[in-house]
Amino acid sequence: MEKFSRWRDQGTGIQPFLPPVPANADHSPIQKVFTVLLMIVKPVAGVVKLILVGILSLAFVLLETVGLLFKPVAPLHKLYHRLISAIFIRAILVLLGFFWIKTETVSLRRGRSGAGSRAQAPNRRAAPSGELIVSNWSSYIDILYLAFRYDPVFTQMYSTTLTVRQITLWEALRQAGSYPELSPPEGIETFPLLDFVKDMHKSGSGPVVIFPEGTTTNNRAILKFVPIFKGWSVPETSIEVKIMALKYDYQKFAPTFTVGLDNSYRFGHLFRTCAQFYNTLSVKTLAQDESPSNASFSAIEGLSSTPSGAAIGVVEPVEEDSLGSVMINLMGRMTRFRKLGLNVKDKADFLDYFILRNNGISSSTAKKTGTVGQKSTSPTQGSSRPRRH
Repeated sequence: MEKFSRWRDQGTGIQPFLPPVPANADHSPIQKVFTVLLMIVKPVAGVVKLILVGILSLAFVLLETVGLLFKPVAPLHKLYHRLISAIFIRAILVLLGFFWIKTETVSLRRGRSGAGSRAQAPNRRAAPSGELIVSNWSSYIDILYLAFRYDPVFTQMYSTTLTVRQITLWEALRQAGSYPELSPPEGIETFPLLDFVKDMHKSGSGPVVIFPEGTTTNNRAILKFVPIFKGWSVPETSIEVKIMALKYDYQKFAPTFTVGLDNSYRFGHLFRTCAQFYNTLSVKTLAQDESPSNASFSAIEGLSSTPSGAAIGVVEPVEEDSLGSVMINLMGRMTRFRKLGLNVKDKADFLDYFILRNNGISSSTAKKTGTVGQKSTSPTQGSSRPRRH
């Protein structure tokens, strides 16, 4: 859409915020008949599956409430919550069409194979408490997968203060596609990410998830990271870091979710996802011995160019966030996604414009999930780490 062309990345030509539009293709008469049949069957399947998703969600909430009885015994409560998350959230993913989720551990080191990356057997170990999971972000499906697989601590990140706070699974789901909050609300305590991760390790709360892009994309590229890792070492050996990349393959309907300003958008997309008979998600995890938390990790290796035909070449480290530069390059090499110059502030500006052009959404509605038109400000120069708020 030309009216949104100002948010097309100048270096790559990619527009990361609009839902992907499938290319028009000529169909044979048989394919056209099949398409008509699907138009009849899919809405019925979507309604049935949406009802079942609602039932499972209510049952999950009920069992979560019952689990509060075990809270005085922290290990038992954690085990109980991990069990019901694995069962109910996996069942919801099946209803959404994700019958099989391909997972693999990849190596990016040269010399191990002819390719730029090499698949290994997926690592099935449970993520320890305090491990930091760094991932790209394209949909509420990402949240569901991570909740099913790791039962982690989700975070909300604020780009103006470079701090985070803990949020619930339901808050994380609601944030997907919503207007990004760039500054923390009044009275909300936030923490530097490294301090927060260490606290979660001490309390045994579980692994911590961070989406350094700060907002969802259409899964075609990687936004410029918020410098949330500013002041961290390279390598950062005080915690464990797991770098993940989630990728969706689709033909007509994309499970990615970039615009979710009100419930009509959320439920509309959820219904269309339920109406799909099959959806595809693949998850890649960087080999742990190549993680930037490994003592033998080399920043030069992390920023090295990939073989010919790679999506991302050399990314120079920046003084503001050297570790973030390393991570975005590693993630790009894992996915073959290009790194863009656009960031979370550009997404906020895009949604401002989207709201103005859409008569069905008012600014007051969008403000429920963010502050329309709020301007980001750079953190105080010379501060190696944000202060606690």
